[in-house]
Amino acid sequence: MAQQGSLYAENGGWFVRYWEIVRQPDGSLKRKHPAHRLASVKDYPRKSEVIPLKNGFMEKLRKIGFTPEAGVSIVDFVENTFFPACERRLSGGGTKCYRDSWKCHIQQHVIGVRLRDFRPVDVQNLLNKEEKTHDKKLSHGSYKLMKITLSAIFTEARNLGLYEGVNPTTGVRIPKGKKHGRKRLAYSLEEILKHLQLFNSDPIVINNEDGPYTPEIGACIVRAVIGVTAFAGLRRGEVRGLWWDDDGGDLLSICRSMWRSTLKNTKTEEDVDEPGLVPIIKPLRLLLDAIKPDHASGFIFPNTIGGALDLDNLADRVIRPTLKAHNLMWKGWQAYRRGLATNLKELGVPDTTIQCILRHENVSTTQRFYIKTASAVAVDAMKKLEEKISGTAVVQ
Repeated sequence: MAQQGSLYAENGGWFVRYWEIVRQPDGSLKRKHPAHRLASVKDYPRKSEVIPLKNGFMEKLRKIGFTPEAGVSIVDFVENTFFPACERRLSGGGTKCYRDSWKCHIQQHVIGVRLRDFRPVDVQNLLNKEEKTHDKKLSHGSYKLMKITLSAIFTEARNLGLYEGVNPTTGVRIPKGKKHGRKRLAYSLEEILKHLQLFNSDPIVINNEDGPYTPEIGACIVRAVIGVTAFAGLRRGEVRGLWWDDDGGDLLSICRSMWRSTLKNTKTEEDVDEPGLVPIIKPLRLLLDAIKPDHASGFIFPNTIGGALDLDNLADRVIRPTLKAHNLMWKGWQAYRRGLATNLKELGVPDTTIQCILRHENVSTTQRFYIKTASAVAVDAMKKLEEKISGTAVVQ
């Protein structure tokens, strides 16, 4: 016979007691007799009034079950089930976003809380506590990521039958925070040309507190990396994932991306069979030809052991200190990509064509189809950019 639960009043509240099997830290199983508070006696003075609450709670437990997995804590579920599932399905960057939000903002609020006991009010209280602690120090996007992470956790739990009912994040208010966590900066065409000029010759000499030093990387490599991001609009991972086989002379095929040491598809799921194509304008062609070996193969931008070049390390050790020495601001790799969009816009290129060139991830099915058939428009747009800068000495 299914458990009905034992209803009783204590300390001004109504409780239901039941049996369940709980897994101990050492892996052994132990039968326990926990109690759950249903409501206050003040709100439900008569026992008959609280019986429907007791029955509803017990029905929920019966659907989930009284196995050790049914009483799992949120922390155990996230660490032992949710994150391993994320690593199997998502990219490394996607899993990292969940992990960072969990460790920095969520975990501390759910220690000792069971998965099945978490309610929408608990999600709201968690976000309210973070807002009280950080307020405008965090962006609205950070608070939004907390809710998204919790939603993903409970979606996984529901799919495994460990949580019954609507996802508890539904309808929860997200704190405002700052409008943007980081400013979305873009390099102007003049700034990009200045950057190229700074790396116009070897050797590159970096001056720091310990004295000057010369990095192993050549100036032509730095110029080519800047050129690919600024004149082709590639994302950082896509730059790292470029092979010489992707260089078609007039077109650059975007087939893969590199996250840390993992090779994967691009954000827009382009691959070798259906690559994204970006026209190579003459200034970029010259920058690539300057580093192209006689029998080109493998990564276009390799590191010293044949893997993909670490662009963050390149920025921190070479580009940032060089710009700082000339009173120029380093705005990040994405600022070159945004700069391409801004520069094309200033030249009168339509927004849809810019979207085609940048291959934005949030495009509709129709826009995806248009992207694949808009190569002539894209070439014409990039020609305008080529005419604008081809006469400058720095790109000759």
